[in-house]
Amino acid sequence: MNTLLTTPRKKRRSAFTLIEIMVATVIMIVLVGLVIQITSEVLKVWNRSSGKLSANAEARIAMDLLTQDLETAVFRNNGLRWLEASKQAVDNPFSGTGFVTTKLKLFSPALDRPEGVAGDICGVSYLLDYGSPIDGGSTGDQTFILYRHLIDPEETFNELMGSGNQEEFDNTQWLEPATKADGDNYLVSNIVDFRIDFYVEGDSEDPAGTALLVSGDVKFGGTDATVGAASGGTVFARPLAYADITLTVVSDSVLQVIQADKLTQTGFSSWKEYIAANGEVFVRRVNFLARPL
Repeated sequence: MNTLLTTPRKKRRSAFTLIEIMVATVIMIVLVGLVIQITSEVLKVWNRSSGKLSANAEARIAMDLLTQDLETAVFRNNGLRWLEASKQAVDNPFSGTGFVTTKLKLFSPALDRPEGVAGDICGVSYLLDYGSPIDGGSTGDQTFILYRHLIDPEETFNELMGSGNQEEFDNTQWLEPATKADGDNYLVSNIVDFRIDFYVEGDSEDPAGTALLVSGDVKFGGTDATVGAASGGTVFARPLAYADITLTVVSDSVLQVIQADKLTQTGFSSWKEYIAANGEVFVRRVNFLARPL
C-alpha cells in the first residue's frame, strides 16, 4: 500500500506594510505634539500661578508688618513729631508717570525689636524704591523694593526723640542713606505701588461722625504739623482715626515686561492700564489703637 507523504505548508507570516507604518508614525507624531503642547501650556499656567502666589505672599508679609506698626504707633500731644507720611514719586521704568507712593516714618514698640536693648519704642520707616536688590543702586538687575528700617530703642531714644530731634524727621538715621546701604532693610520686592491714606476722627460735636481724609503730607506734631492738636487747623486738629493701606503687587513675569520696557508689545496704552490688568491690589484698613495724651 502506497502512502502519500505530505509536507506541511509553512504558515504565512504577517507583517506591517509600509503604508501602515507611515500612518502609525503620523498618528504618533500628532499625539506627541499634542502632549507637548498641553504640557507646555500647563507649565506656563503653573509658572504664572506660582509667581502670583509668591508675590502675593510677599505682599501679605508687608501688609502684616505695616498693620502691626500702625496699630501700635505712639502719639503725644506735646508739640513734637510722632508720625510723618509724605508723598514721593519713584524713579522707575514708568517714564515719568510712576505712581506717587508714601514714605512713612513713625514711632512704635515693634515686636521684632532687638532683644537685650533697654526700652521698647523704636523708630520705624518705610520706603519704596526701584533699584538693585543688593545695594539699592542703579546698576545691575533692578526691581521694585519696599524697605523697612527699624532703629533699636536705645538709638531711637538718644538720637531721634526729644527736643532738638523730634521737631522734624530729618535725622539721617531715619532713611537715607541707612535704608538702602544695608541689605538687612530689604523687606519685599514686586511692590509697584505703596500708598497710605489717613483719616481723622469726627469733630468734637460729633466724635462718631464721618472721618475725614487728610490730603497731602501727614505730619502729626512738630514743625508744620498738618494733623493733631498741634496742627493749628480747624479741620484736621483731631486725632488720627484710621488709615487705608494699599499695596499693588505684580508677578515676576509682569515685572520682567516692565524691566524690559516692552509696553508696546502688551497691547496696553499705559503702564497703569497694564498693571491694573495684571497686578493684584491689596487694601487693608488699620485703626489707630493708641490715642494722644
